[in-house]
Amino acid sequence: MIITEVPYHDVLTMRQQVMYPDKDTEFVKLSDDDRGLHIGVYEKDELVSVMSIFLHGRDVQFRKLATRNDMQGKGFASALMQWLIDYANDMKLNRLWCNARINATGFYSKFGYEETDERFSKNGYEYVVMERKF
Repeated sequence: MIITEVPYHDVLTMRQQVMYPDKDTEFVKLSDDDRGLHIGVYEKDELVSVMSIFLHGRDVQFRKLATRNDMQGKGFASALMQWLIDYANDMKLNRLWCNARINATGFYSKFGYEETDERFSKNGYEYVVMERKF
């Protein structure tokens, strides 16, 4: 398993295939993608999981964590979460946060994220803002 920066086009493809397979890649683009760092996990030279991170002062928001459907449950997203925690520690950041789908809060809780009071709906999904403070 190798965790490294990923070409933007590959990130878009993974996002679309995993998160919104009924939409095109334009739908999964973020307005600030050009300011993000796009990280992925490669297993045997194949991209299996991605996320994008955005620095806001001493806080980092991560977005669009996606793992290939046939590779879910094998620890690749967990490896990205641990990489992000290590990155935050190395950079002496204050907080990591994300807009978590309600059905994924248990996953993020395993890494020390806590739910905030901020909740919203978007594109047919319910979300809660989760954060991990350092």
